[in-house]
Amino acid sequence: MGIHNIFCMEEDIQNSFLSELMTKAHMGWWEADSRSESYMCSEYISNLLGLGEDRTISFSDFNSRILQEGQRYATIHSFDNTQPKPEVIYLLDTVKGAVWIRSKICFRKEYENGNIKVYGIAEELDGPNMTSAYQALQRSERLLHNIYKNLPVGIELYDLKGILIDLNDKELELFHLERKEDLLGINIFDNPNFPEEMKKKMRRNEDADFTFRYDFSKIGSYYHNKKKEGTIDLVTKVTTLYDDNHNPTNYLVINADKTEMTVAYNKIQEFEGFFELIGNYAKVGYAHYNMLTKKGYAQKSWYQNVGEAEDTPLVDVVGVYSHFHPDDRAPVIAFLKDAENGMGIKFSKEVRVIRNDGSYTWTRINLLVKKYDPKNDIIELISINYDITELKQTEMMLIKARDKAEESDRLKSAFLANMRHEIRTPLNAIVGFSNLLISAEDFSEKEQYHLLIRHNNELLLNIINDVFDISKIESGDIELHLVWFNLSDIVKETVAGYVSHVPAEVELLATYPEQDYFVELDSTRVKQVLNYILSNALKYTSKGTVTVSYKVCEGSVEISVVDTGCGIPENKTDKIFERFEKLDPYVQGAGLGLSISRLLVDKMGGRIEVDSTVGVGSTFRVILPCRMMLIEELISKGIE
Repeated sequence: MGIHNIFCMEEDIQNSFLSELMTKAHMGWWEADSRSESYMCSEYISNLLGLGEDRTISFSDFNSRILQEGQRYATIHSFDNTQPKPEVIYLLDTVKGAVWIRSKICFRKEYENGNIKVYGIAEELDGPNMTSAYQALQRSERLLHNIYKNLPVGIELYDLKGILIDLNDKELELFHLERKEDLLGINIFDNPNFPEEMKKKMRRNEDADFTFRYDFSKIGSYYHNKKKEGTIDLVTKVTTLYDDNHNPTNYLVINADKTEMTVAYNKIQEFEGFFELIGNYAKVGYAHYNMLTKKGYAQKSWYQNVGEAEDTPLVDVVGVYSHFHPDDRAPVIAFLKDAENGMGIKFSKEVRVIRNDGSYTWTRINLLVKKYDPKNDIIELISINYDITELKQTEMMLIKARDKAEESDRLKSAFLANMRHEIRTPLNAIVGFSNLLISAEDFSEKEQYHLLIRHNNELLLNIINDVFDISKIESGDIELHLVWFNLSDIVKETVAGYVSHVPAEVELLATYPEQDYFVELDSTRVKQVLNYILSNALKYTSKGTVTVSYKVCEGSVEISVVDTGCGIPENKTDKIFERFEKLDPYVQGAGLGLSISRLLVDKMGGRIEVDSTVGVGSTFRVILPCRMMLIEELISKGIE
């Protein structure tokens, strides 16, 4: 025998021995051809599967032999990567019936023609315990696979060259793909959307977390996709996977769609904006505060309602309340102390807030202890406040309206009482003296009765005119008729009308400027006001003097009536201008003259001032704004 034949004989003996050894061990080998998509099996596996003489079986035929649901089928992609699944357990339909087979990949080889073959071994599992163990392992793997497949985040698995070898269903959904095959095989380092800095970190096996906007219009020919425009905002995590020896094996990319989170965040921001807008519009503020940690949050409107700047720390506001009125601050602080000791839950109060200009506004504050857990450093305080200044103003207006209505009712009663007395007094005199006039025979007696009747007629007529005047003024029916007139003439006429009515011990005087002035006012109303004031002075002056005068100032004229009468008590200086108010109820008159005077002066845009000392006398000054000029100017300008 030659040496070659001896080696061949020894090789055959070794192959035969190896084949017999594997058969006795219920094992065989297999070769997976990626081009023909078929397995070529050893004699043991071929006999077990009942294959022909060529001992080959296609991937699809092999898949049809798998009996257990959920088993991974063999596909071309099962072997077209650098880290295929190293071991799989199949329940196969064989010539022996259903048999559990453990298949393990041993190595992968790429030939010059580009074909890829994967080699492995298969083992028949006889022991029930081992079979159960493998079944449990497969159930765990299937569970893990389902979790991976159905995770709500996208997962991509790349080899160390950056080639995509797997992805889950969520990733297909994120990128609008129908099949994995449309994306498998692309290189992440060619991705036009993926940030360059992240590519560098991947090559350096550095983990990274980042956000970026994925623009579908930039995809181009990178992969086939029907969506050619639009964007999604992604939160992405990149990490490197390692084997047991800490050698890098794969890149794992996890993508979460931030678009939904962004929309949700925008909605929250929009809601907060609307809440802030409503709070500012309705002047309602909200704050929550931990009394132990001194931390919390408050709206802008809350700060405004308590008079504080928006950037003031809450710890400098709660429990301090420097802008609260001292009388209102004390009970609020007392409640906070009770709340901190677990003795207070709710508190509500209207407080006055001092503003920077010194004015006050009103705020209703509501405090609520939401959570009391001091052991865990929590005493949570909720504060809701709202500005009630307008409500308070409305309340004051209603109070004033009520008081005015009550005053009107009082005045009506007073009016009826006064009118009954004031009208009956001259009317009784008129009726009585008229009867006496008929029976009187003496001429001088008749003349006296006649004068008394005429005097009381005038009194009655004045009372009725006063009532009409005050009614017209208050209803707004009165109109002013401005004319140019000599003010000295009006004063002289008025004084002359009272000469016969001056008491015996009183002297009526009048003083005038060196030159007469013409003024543009309503002469009738000016004379009416002067009549009321002069008449009032003469009523309350029993001796001394009553002096009428006037002077001109820039843009106004001042008419004064000074008396040496009884004077007016300080607490009645303003009341004398109210209707039916009289210092002495026994003095004749309805008590309407001064009230009408003030209304007329107000109507003319002026004012009445009073200075008085009891027992010394009073000074009434009427200041009326008007145009004025000397007689010479009036004539030169041709004013009539």
